Amino acid sequence: MLAVCVALLLVSGTGWGIHALFSSAKKEKVTEEKETPGTEETALITATGDLLLEDGFVNAFGKGSWNDYMNDLSPWFAKDDWTLANLEVPIAGEELGLAGADYCFNAPAQTAGNLKTNSIEYVTLANNHAMDRGVEGLEKTIGHLDENEIGHTGAFLSEEDRDTVSFADVNGIRIGIVSWTYQTNQVADTDWRVNQFYDASSSMIPVLMDDIARARQESDCVIVCMHWGTEFTYELNEAQMLLSQQIADAGADVIVGNHPHTIQPAAWLTGTNGNRTLCFYSLGNLISSAYMVDRADETFQDMYEVGAIAQFRLKKTKDGSVAVLDPHIIPIVNHFEGEYTNFHIYPLKEYTEELAAVHSQRQYSDLFTKQWLQDQVEGVFSGSGIPVVLE
Repeated sequence: MLAVCVALLLVSGTGWGIHALFSSAKKEKVTEEKETPGTEETALITATGDLLLEDGFVNAFGKGSWNDYMNDLSPWFAKDDWTLANLEVPIAGEELGLAGADYCFNAPAQTAGNLKTNSIEYVTLANNHAMDRGVEGLEKTIGHLDENEIGHTGAFLSEEDRDTVSFADVNGIRIGIVSWTYQTNQVADTDWRVNQFYDASSSMIPVLMDDIARARQESDCVIVCMHWGTEFTYELNEAQMLLSQQIADAGADVIVGNHPHTIQPAAWLTGTNGNRTLCFYSLGNLISSAYMVDRADETFQDMYEVGAIAQFRLKKTKDGSVAVLDPHIIPIVNHFEGEYTNFHIYPLKEYTEELAAVHSQRQYSDLFTKQWLQDQVEGVFSGSGIPVVLE
């Protein structure tokens, strides 16, 4: 989000190295009943939206477990081979002051353990909140992720980290991950601290494209995670349209977009070499806990509570290339009642009109019904050619 605590960003020059953090992200599920759908050369991948840990959520869960909150997602998270999310907040812990309001965030250190317990193996850190607690907050965040074997990229502790492509090895398929944001709310102390592209015509775009090229050269599959777009709209902005095509032309296999805090369209793009790139422009929020968001109109106050989980299968072909197969979208609803009680994430297909009637947002918006939410989801993803799981 654009922050009340925003400092004006001074754009530095580009005389710096090409970087990315190496973090091996092997699959480690904690549930004994986990199924393994992939063979040695296939992998079922899940991508999610923003993990936005606001006051309502943090006050409800504190340092406790998220298991009950997320257990309806286990059919997807615990049975895939690798799950990717955008960590929209520092998780530096109480020492640096917990905060989940006024667009300047910091969540409990125990968040990393909850990610692991709920089968989220990898997070991207390039987003506008990456520096909300400064370098110390980033250091603590990365430390907690490393302690829990959660892979990460997009924000870095050293230039050497930034110089190394980040990989996840999943069922014999090497996935290169590239993560960039349009900017940070708080100014980073060095050019290499956080990957920032600023706009579609900036001098940083060649650096982004070089990151993709290096990941392409060193991996079987490339996933590019972009923190971009305009908040609270279904419409794509110019940067999204221009950069998505450039990223496809650079050879990325999948683009996962976030930041608008609502779902946006998905599409198959064709690169200049005839390659196909699966693009999710925005998956909305995976976790959110605010109603009547003050910068949104009624439609997007309601849709703030709706996100999407994207799944697809990677298959390594005989020639060593990787095909992206069987993509589908699972819409979800962040449910809570009254003054932030009874938190739960539901797949939209399992949500009911009875639940919608007691959601906190409903007391302010008569639009907030299951049918209205479903109509919005169908409208956004219509024409994408990507199945949406609604029944």
